[in-house]
Amino acid sequence: MRRLNNSRDATPDPAQLEAFDALVLEAEPRVDGPNAIQSLRPFGHELLDLGLGASESYQRSPEEEARLRATELARRGRRLDAIMVLRQLVHDAPAEVEGRVLLATLLEEVNEIEQALDELAKAIQQAPQQAALLVRRGALYARMGRSSEAERDFREARRQDTSYCPAYRYLGTTLLRRGVLGEAVTVLREALRLAPDDPDATLYLGEALATQGQHEEALSLLGRASELAPSDPRAFKLLGRLLDRLGRTEEAMSMHRKAREVTSA
Repeated sequence: MRRLNNSRDATPDPAQLEAFDALVLEAEPRVDGPNAIQSLRPFGHELLDLGLGASESYQRSPEEEARLRATELARRGRRLDAIMVLRQLVHDAPAEVEGRVLLATLLEEVNEIEQALDELAKAIQQAPQQAALLVRRGALYARMGRSSEAERDFREARRQDTSYCPAYRYLGTTLLRRGVLGEAVTVLREALRLAPDDPDATLYLGEALATQGQHEEALSLLGRASELAPSDPRAFKLLGRLLDRLGRTEEAMSMHRKAREVTSA
């Protein structure tokens, strides 16, 4: 049964207004909390900037209007309505790449994984530059635990664009998780060469080197990663574990404490 906003509700839920405008219309469908598209997930960020929030001084195309409408519906927690809008968009404009990517994101949010993969496959077929989309699909495979398919997409993205850092970073991370340490280190070093200030490439290379036993370089890289992303607890956690392994207990305790502080901030 749908729950509607009611100004006379004896138990209002202020949490439902987080990230939304404070204006609530009487009889507007209620949500249990913000349900916007997640933007930061493992393997899921820095892949493709759709530019959906940009304001334009010219008249928008029907495709742009549909994408913006779907984005607003998703922001308000109405993902199924957003999916309907985007399904109609890609039906009317089969070559619409950005709409398919946004549709794939929403389909994953509602756990329709195979449909999301299908939309990404169609987007890849239509896109003139495919590396970013291949990495996006590989990221989805990785989140599903389908590492061989993820690795295939990351390798193909690297082949298509040898200067695209995310392809190296995600390929190296996938190899690291599979225990292929030698190649993982090589690939992650290349990612870091392409983007010296990339915190994730720095972090994962440090982790790979620590796993290999190259402790001093690993400490240096993990320290650098903590400087590049001071609000991310992962580097502090890995530093704590590595310092524990090296018997540097006081320093390790300091890193574990910092990780807890960052996590709770």
